[in-house]
Amino acid sequence: MDEIITLVLIVAIIGIVVLFATYVFKTYVMPKKVEELADMMKAGQLGPVIKRLQKMLEENDRDPYIHYLLAEAYYAQKNLPQAALEYKQVLKIGKFSGKVKEETIRSRLAKIYMQNKNLEEAKKEYLILTKLDPSNAENFYQVGLLFENAGLAEKALPYYKQAVKVNNNHADAHFHLGVIEYNLTNIAEAKVNLSEAVKRNPNLYAAHYYLGLCLKNQKDYDWAIKELDQALKDESLKPKAYLAKGLCYMERDSFQNAITELEKGVSVAPKSSEIELNLRYFLAACAERKRDFHTAIANWERIHDVNPKYKDVAEKLKTYDEFRTDDGIKDFMIASPGKFEQISRALIEKMELNIIDLQVVSDSEVHASATEMEGNWRNNKRTSKLIYLFRTTDPVSEKQLRALHEEMRSLGAPRAMCMTTSEFSSQATIFCQSRPIELVDKKELISLLSGLT
Repeated sequence: MDEIITLVLIVAIIGIVVLFATYVFKTYVMPKKVEELADMMKAGQLGPVIKRLQKMLEENDRDPYIHYLLAEAYYAQKNLPQAALEYKQVLKIGKFSGKVKEETIRSRLAKIYMQNKNLEEAKKEYLILTKLDPSNAENFYQVGLLFENAGLAEKALPYYKQAVKVNNNHADAHFHLGVIEYNLTNIAEAKVNLSEAVKRNPNLYAAHYYLGLCLKNQKDYDWAIKELDQALKDESLKPKAYLAKGLCYMERDSFQNAITELEKGVSVAPKSSEIELNLRYFLAACAERKRDFHTAIANWERIHDVNPKYKDVAEKLKTYDEFRTDDGIKDFMIASPGKFEQISRALIEKMELNIIDLQVVSDSEVHASATEMEGNWRNNKRTSKLIYLFRTTDPVSEKQLRALHEEMRSLGAPRAMCMTTSEFSSQATIFCQSRPIELVDKKELISLLSGLT
């Protein structure tokens, strides 16, 4: 009996010793070994660390810190699938501490999802992170970016706003916020955010570009051009920046400067791209305003070759069809102001009218008063006539004919004539049906110009 009691006591003592040893190992020895592995991992010894951590997990699969270190080792090794599995295991265990933080785990997972293009899962993690770590602006920024890239800009807006609220120095959040506000035509708000973006990151050239667009919209052309010059430092932005600069000069009626910028844009734009066609379209518009119809037509033809349905290019080419083949109308259209006046006088005299007064109102408009001679091929009575002559491709409007009619009445002229290298709007034609105003359109004017230029 005493022997049995002794045996029981010995077994009990051995059990207590084993339990104590296990406790000491887990409490003191194991942590030291794990910390040693953490140090080895920092030194880049990833292979041996992974093997030892895997062995440890065979003995204790519920230790979140070991799973975390193994995940970090895989992540450092760029073995993203295995790293993701271990990070998920840590979340499954759900025991977090100073060494194992939930926000760190989810941040790692979100980055892995982003690299693998698993954007929905990435968004879920970043949304959780906005709750776990609301003082981190990057989490709000990433959610905004994911919404915006998915075509949901308005959903992205509040996250970008929160990002800059948490960290007003977040240049990228200011930039994206500014772009969305610009696209929503909230120009003042866009300008504020884009200004903040370039102030915090002067090398954010896309922000300079959009700030330039905002300033152009507000007609602050000098500042806009300065911002667009900054955007030109980014090769990918050059075609768009040159286009925007050209439009700034166009809106200031500085057509030669506009042409210079637009030609630079054409030289760097991808051939036959939408941006090249847009550059050529406005280049043609500037050339047309400067009466350089050869350049205008050349650009319209280039556009038409690529896309026959581009804007009103087909109509432009049709309008200028006679100018491409008839030297008389072409010379008349490109004539200098002095030559324009000379041809206009000759044209009026060719109709057997005596010019009393003639004024070149602009480089595209002449006003004259004249009297008809006896035996005139149009009228045997000697009467005074008011004449408006337009060299333009725009249809003559009812408003312009009303102005002619008012001047006709104020001068006491019983008859009037309006001549144009274009055509008359339907409203203008109706207006003249019951009034003594003779209309001479492009076809008749070309005939009258024959032999004059």
